[in-house]
Amino acid sequence: METFSSSVSTLKVPSTLLSTPSRELLHQFKTSHQTHKLSPQTHLHSTTTTTTTTTTKTTSFTQKPLTLSTPSFSIPTKTLFSSPNLHKNPASGYAAALLDIAQCNRTLDLVHKDVKMFLQLLHNKQVQAVLESPFVGLEEKGQVVKLVAQKGRFNKHLISLVKMLVGKSKAGIVKEMLEEFGRIYSELCGANQRLLTGL
Repeated sequence: METFSSSVSTLKVPSTLLSTPSRELLHQFKTSHQTHKLSPQTHLHSTTTTTTTTTTKTTSFTQKPLTLSTPSFSIPTKTLFSSPNLHKNPASGYAAALLDIAQCNRTLDLVHKDVKMFLQLLHNKQVQAVLESPFVGLEEKGQVVKLVAQKGRFNKHLISLVKMLVGKSKAGIVKEMLEEFGRIYSELCGANQRLLTGL
C-alpha cells in the first residue's frame, strides 16, 4: 500500500469543491462521463481552455478519425494442410475416419478387403433377417453385428469402430458406413490412378 508523503491536514482541496454541494458534484461527474463516449477507432487530442468568469479549468476532447496504414500480405492460394471435411451423413464421417486410420497405418488395401468381406457377411440371409426384424431389439442387433465383426478376424480398427457404433446404439448405420467406405476407397483409387496416368 502506498503512503502519502505529506500529512492529510496539509492536502489542499480546491475551494470550488468545498463550496459545491455533494449532489451537484455527483451530477457534474455523471454528465461529464456521459458526454465523453468515443468510438473505438479515434485519437484524443486535448485542449485546455480557461474561462475568465471562473477559476476552473475545463478540458475538452476532439475526435480525429484514426488512419492506419495496413501492411499488405500475399495469401497463398493453396494451403499445405486441407481443412477437415464436414460430413452431413454420419456413416460417411465414420467411413472417412476408418479410411484415414487405415492410410496412416498403411493397411488401406487390407481394411478394404475386410470391409468387402464384412459386407458379404451382413448380406447373409440369416444375418439380414435378424437385422431387419422388427421383433429383435436394438441391443440384440448390435450384438449380432459385433459378433460377426469379432468372428471374422477383421482388422482391429474395423472391429473397434463397429464396437464403438454398437456401444453408441448406432448398429443400424454399420452397413451404410461399410458401403460408404467402399465408395470413398473407389474414388480415392480412381483419383490416384488418374494421377499416375497423367490425365
